[in-house]
Amino acid sequence: MSDFDNAIPLSLVPGSKALDRQSVLPPDDTTITFGMHGALCDHYNYTPDVQMPGTLDFLVASVGGCLIGTFAGSLRRARVRIEPEDLTATAHGSIAPDEEGILVLSKITMAYRLRLDEAQREAAEEVHAVHVGRCPNARSVMPAIEIDSGLEIVSLVSA
Repeated sequence: MSDFDNAIPLSLVPGSKALDRQSVLPPDDTTITFGMHGALCDHYNYTPDVQMPGTLDFLVASVGGCLIGTFAGSLRRARVRIEPEDLTATAHGSIAPDEEGILVLSKITMAYRLRLDEAQREAAEEVHAVHVGRCPNARSVMPAIEIDSGLEIVSLVSA
């Protein structure tokens, strides 16, 4: 595959007092809106009319979404058979103000839960141990953002 550029149109939402932003994503021109909620509102001492996901939420979700996809694809290549409902995760972002008071995402922790046959445990653990280094989004943000990953394996019960 050759190098490519990715151009994403961005704009401020007309009439937004909170400076909400919009982005139009390929391939079908899906519009997403970034705003503020919870701790972001507290940090910026602002109460928006409508609370919405912030850009840091989307960053954590993007890296987490890429990680779970990389893990699932790597399991498939290692012939560890799972159904989509057998693998779930929570991506936890550690966000704090830096010395200048700017909110910084310093760490993303993935907490996976995987249901599988006990005979495949070792292979799944081996895949888990290396999948972060194979994830495009994780590699794009490291080392600025630390990536940590935990795996809980729940054995399937035979009927």
